[in-house]
Amino acid sequence: MIHMNLLEVKNLHTHFHTDRGLVPALNGVSFSIKKGEVLGIVGESGCGKSVTSLSILQLLGNKGKIEKGSIQFKGQELTTFTKKQMRKVRGDEISMIFQEPLTSLNPLIRVGKQIAETILLHRENYSKNQAKEHAIKMMKMVGIPQAEEKYSQYPHQLSGGMRQRIMIAIALACNPDLLIADEPTTALDVTIQEQILGLMKKIAHETGTSIIFITHDLGVVAEMVDRVIVMYSGQVVEENDVVSFFEAPKHPYSQGLINSTPAIDQGQKLEAIRGNVPAPANKPNGCPFHPRCPMASDICKTTVPKNTYFGKQEMVNCWLYDKEAKTS
Repeated sequence: MIHMNLLEVKNLHTHFHTDRGLVPALNGVSFSIKKGEVLGIVGESGCGKSVTSLSILQLLGNKGKIEKGSIQFKGQELTTFTKKQMRKVRGDEISMIFQEPLTSLNPLIRVGKQIAETILLHRENYSKNQAKEHAIKMMKMVGIPQAEEKYSQYPHQLSGGMRQRIMIAIALACNPDLLIADEPTTALDVTIQEQILGLMKKIAHETGTSIIFITHDLGVVAEMVDRVIVMYSGQVVEENDVVSFFEAPKHPYSQGLINSTPAIDQGQKLEAIRGNVPAPANKPNGCPFHPRCPMASDICKTTVPKNTYFGKQEMVNCWLYDKEAKTS
């Protein structure tokens, strides 16, 4: 059963210091996720999806900074946490699966030991042998055959699918409350992708772990998530439950994403969204999507639209709906 919000992100602004000055990557991002819920974040490259996840974990490096906003996790304000406090949260209460396992895993350390290291870091009462036993147990849980043998292998000795399973095992080793999966199946073939998605659905169902699933693939969204947020140019432009999102997308950008997705029974040419996502340092005035929008009007070119709400879970940031429902 889904209860209160596990994570609440409110009005998040993340900027990066560059040679050209301060560049805004996120502009007032807000969303929440409940215990046991799977939330999908979609949008083209450069829309701020990965920066959102890195902001939650405060993995922005020396150049990135949360300028303002709130990130509350289990009622605690993460933006006020010290580096030491965040290290205790990362890998324990919040874990992340990164896009490419071959670059995320240490090539010089055996894969089993990399899982065991996470356990020893967050479970001080574990001995090395207990950590090894738990690591092998995790490898078996994520479907790695001959786990005892694979424990001693290096990342390059495993297939892409097996490496991704190792990444999932590391992420789940300490039974986190929230798992952030950033394009976890991008580098995998279709068969392995299906296996990984099935594994993650099973994990969410059996452990109650909440998942933020970041992806370009709307087919994955339809299969995996309960609720969808659409990001464009560093902000949330639509939020909806997954069924309503596919049946009646409201934002022109959402409609464009769905119309550009191939379907098995489609014989006609796919529609394309003209143009490109604007660079963070060179955003247009008004609605950032207006140069690409087939329904843009004069107000879209000069004034940023407000959020329009249709009930508790449905929101769109577009002038087309400004007078139809409550705005804020």
